[in-house]
Amino acid sequence: MNDTLTPIETQARHQIAERVARAATPKIASVPPRHRLAQRLRRVADRIDN
Repeated sequence: MNDTLTPIETQARHQIAERVARAATPKIASVPPRHRLAQRLRRVADRIDN
């Protein structure tokens, strides 16, 4: 059996490892700060109204 990896195999293993690591991390919502501020303001307004 051939124990040496070709450069393509090495690159493929590296890319797979990166994808697995990326998939394992929790997703961070990419919501603009302005939108998050608007959501918070709406929640505060709802609390005041109720």
